[in-house]
Amino acid sequence: MINKEVGVMLYVDDVAAEREFWQAIGCRIEEEKEEMGFLNFSMRPTLDSSVVFTVYAKDFIRQVSPEVLNHQPSLLFESEELLMLHAKIAELTDKIGPIQTEPFPNFNFASPSGNYYAVKGV
Repeated sequence: MINKEVGVMLYVDDVAAEREFWQAIGCRIEEEKEEMGFLNFSMRPTLDSSVVFTVYAKDFIRQVSPEVLNHQPSLLFESEELLMLHAKIAELTDKIGPIQTEPFPNFNFASPSGNYYAVKGV
């Protein structure tokens, strides 16, 4: 059977820059390790989240599983503090969209590797 915890793997250009970015917006870094000479880390959006993101270097994935390298999931985060989160992310990157009201309050942003994410206000 599948457990309630879900893991999402993200493939990035610069693992250290991603770690710094995600930690700055409040994600909890749980584990950092090195595999085959490449750093990776695991994080959760909140302490009690059932979703764990593991961030790998694209160069590592090219070696161990090249067929999945170009498959990036489309992720939608939810926040009760949409305005505050938007302001915090805007301090870290200029790759951030304005807050939209339709079809619901939302915005998108890019992490240092250029991967885009969306945030929905709840």
